[in-house]
Amino acid sequence: MEDAWDEAELRHLVGSKTHGVVRIRRPFGVFLELDGSPEVIEFLDIASYNSNPPVLDLPEVGARVSVEVAFHDEQKRQIRVRVGEPFRSDSRPDREKPLPP
Repeated sequence: MEDAWDEAELRHLVGSKTHGVVRIRRPFGVFLELDGSPEVIEFLDIASYNSNPPVLDLPEVGARVSVEVAFHDEQKRQIRVRVGEPFRSDSRPDREKPLPP
């Protein structure tokens, strides 16, 4: 799994855009399978981000979504993604710098 994690980190750099398929849906967000990294969990925290247009409902299981990589959670071995700019304060250093266009 370490190799899959390292590969996913390199494939999905912070700030990059990608696509994924919803595999699990919860009230707080959805878990995705990102293109090219089926072994690594990606989490979309829908409550933390504004999207344009706003996301009112979580996507259904099986839905394909476009996302931006927000950060890599080394401890949980998760890639966090978003659909818009964050609107709540976050102490993670990689969120304090603007992402490249």
